[in-house]
Amino acid sequence: MAGTTTDFSLIKHGESYPQRDFFNSEADYPLYYGGVGIGKTRALVVDFFDYAGRCPGSRQIITEPTWGMVRDVLVPTIEDCYGPQEGVGFSMTRQPPIDVRFPNGSEIWLRSTDVRPERVLGSNVARVGMDEITLGHQEQSFDYLAGRLRQEGFFHQVKCTGTPKGRNWVWKRFIDAPMPGVHVYFAETADNPKLPPNYMQRMLATYGGWDNPLARQELAGQWLQMTGQVFPQFSRAIHVRETDVAWKTLKNRLGGIDFGGVSPTALIACGLDSGDRARAYAEWYKRQATLDETMSAMAHFQVEWGVEKWIADPSGKKEIDLLRKAGFKVSPAKHGNRIMLRVQILGARLNVHPAAKLPGMYISPYCHNLIMEIETLTWKPDVDVDQFERGAPDHAVDALTNVLTEYDGVRAARKGLTEPVLVYGDY
Repeated sequence: MAGTTTDFSLIKHGESYPQRDFFNSEADYPLYYGGVGIGKTRALVVDFFDYAGRCPGSRQIITEPTWGMVRDVLVPTIEDCYGPQEGVGFSMTRQPPIDVRFPNGSEIWLRSTDVRPERVLGSNVARVGMDEITLGHQEQSFDYLAGRLRQEGFFHQVKCTGTPKGRNWVWKRFIDAPMPGVHVYFAETADNPKLPPNYMQRMLATYGGWDNPLARQELAGQWLQMTGQVFPQFSRAIHVRETDVAWKTLKNRLGGIDFGGVSPTALIACGLDSGDRARAYAEWYKRQATLDETMSAMAHFQVEWGVEKWIADPSGKKEIDLLRKAGFKVSPAKHGNRIMLRVQILGARLNVHPAAKLPGMYISPYCHNLIMEIETLTWKPDVDVDQFERGAPDHAVDALTNVLTEYDGVRAARKGLTEPVLVYGDY
């Protein structure tokens, strides 16, 4: 193998778009943050491949918050940027642990931080790149990996990227009271000169416009402390209506499940009407429900409400397995229990589309608990990460969001934009 060749046109530069400045940074702890779609993952990949080619024998690691993001975000970005050179300029395994090896002896290890820090990395390295460092709880992993920068004879550095997720530890250590060696690079989504046509318009519609704090966080890269009502766009006058279409005419009829214990177990039946608007039309909600009681309710939903398949809380692996053995068609929801993604998915459906002047979903007045939860769910104040207020019920909301994730699923864009994005439809 001859080694890779870096196409530096992959890294853009503009007056308000510092992707190349981040690429060139020699600070100890550079942070490239801002809105979604500003090329954060691409900047890390091109940077680390370039360094591997220039510095024979170097060891580097790039991390994602979850293994799913390594598979669905990081690996596709490498394929987009360097795919034609694989087999000649480098080799890459496809099963974990995923390692990239170069003919000059350099290596890049692709890892997830959703394991104990010492399992992420055992050897000393020259450089670390942490993609989407603001997601989840990665402070311990950051400290551990920074302590592994001990490969002799190489420049040492931790490069980080992320979209703000509340005033968490990243905000405290990089923005509010920066550690020594920190240098920050910022861009809004609209600053990316390579955005697809109408991308900003679609994303603004998804988030409900600039008045919605989620839009200011996800598109403008603002470090907000979420407070107040989680779904301020919800209105009984707009979203709650008697079913004016028979459930039998709805397509893709799915049931959402949120498993309880002492907390309530919730089932929500939902389908899509002819305009692709979601219709939540039946609810079952029971505290301390046994699995047998849940299965009985599911069987009733299938007979009486035409539910064809179930989408369940992904953390209920044992329950999902038992339901499958009992003959139910059950799949785990694809949101990975990421709180802001779940809020975005339901919020996008509740938003009133500016052109059609209609929301993306309606809820039957018989879904009493679902309506109550949407109205009363609030953010927990004064915490480092985005959390719902303790004790605020969200079981029916979670059951509904499980289904909506199936309709408006999450994918990683393969060309240009490498962050997970919501697939948004014009309802």
